[in-house]
Amino acid sequence: MSDKKEVKIFIIEDDFIFIEILVNILESINSEFKYKNLKLLYQTFYSAKEAEFEFSQNPDIVLLDYFIMDDELRADTGTKVIKDIKEKNLNIDVIIVSGQESPVIKQQLLSDGAYAYISKDEKSLSQLKPLLIKLINERLER
Repeated sequence: MSDKKEVKIFIIEDDFIFIEILVNILESINSEFKYKNLKLLYQTFYSAKEAEFEFSQNPDIVLLDYFIMDDELRADTGTKVIKDIKEKNLNIDVIIVSGQESPVIKQQLLSDGAYAYISKDEKSLSQLKPLLIKLINERLER
């Protein structure tokens, strides 16, 4: 019997290339956590509606783009999606990963329960891996 721990991560992002960047970061973290007997399981979704059907899996962490297309190709916002996520499960940690730069929107997302906000630029993305490692370690200690 294995005591391997698992952390489930949902990526809700409509940019295929950016999904690959996020997956590469998660794979790198997965490699580092092997010695801790921990595995990151992740799923990608191209719309919030698509992810909604899978929330019964109780993800631990959601990486969420602020501007996300819904199934009818209308723009949805992270503000609405984070509220929907928090209504389903307050224990899900949401990290917004977005290119929108409004300080008012960033503050609103954090007030609505986002764990963190990371911009989609090279400098900020370099902060994502350490932030995820910190969050995963916090979750393991809970």
